[in-house]
Amino acid sequence: MKGHIKSSIGAEVFPLFPVPLYTNHLNRPFHKHEHECFGNVLQRMIHNEGNLISENSFVLNDERLSDLKNWIQSCIDDYFNTIICSSDDFEPYVTISWLNYAEEKQYHHQHDHGNSIISGVLYIDADEMTDNITFHKNIYNSSPYIKIEPSQYNLYNSENWSVSVQKQKLILFPSTLQHSVSNLTSNKTRISLSFNVFVKGVVGDVIDKTFLELGN
Repeated sequence: MKGHIKSSIGAEVFPLFPVPLYTNHLNRPFHKHEHECFGNVLQRMIHNEGNLISENSFVLNDERLSDLKNWIQSCIDDYFNTIICSSDDFEPYVTISWLNYAEEKQYHHQHDHGNSIISGVLYIDADEMTDNITFHKNIYNSSPYIKIEPSQYNLYNSENWSVSVQKQKLILFPSTLQHSVSNLTSNKTRISLSFNVFVKGVVGDVIDKTFLELGN
């Protein structure tokens, strides 16, 4: 099994059932017509807990973002092919997409995404020196839960893990994974495009009574 480590006495430690975090980078600046689309969407924002989110919940349906949507879809397909490796006949697709906006001292509360399999965020504007997104471990997966302070943190004993962000960076993750964004400390704005992904097609099998046909 790849990814295992060895202890100080030579024992092997294996990362069973790890949580995938997929990152990629759009290797080009945003086009003028894409910025125009983002600007239009940002004209109609609504209050969220700690920040603002767009009234438009289907941002990626705008034709001006067709090239960007195709690139995002290629990353989603890559995520499913690399991580899920399914033998079922289905295809993933974006169900909903919106913009997030934050100014100095604003934040994004800890949350997950319901009615979705994987979720993603693409950064349109961010301060790469200070901005990050924090993912939170479900500490109640095992019982009993005992709080033990580690002398140093690693992937096994951490209760949260922060990932630095920058313009054009894309992050995909399971929708059940709790995440948050801390207070914006710089005087720059933070703008991101978030989206959820579900699947359409056929999963399961008739013989073992797990058959399910999904549509959009």
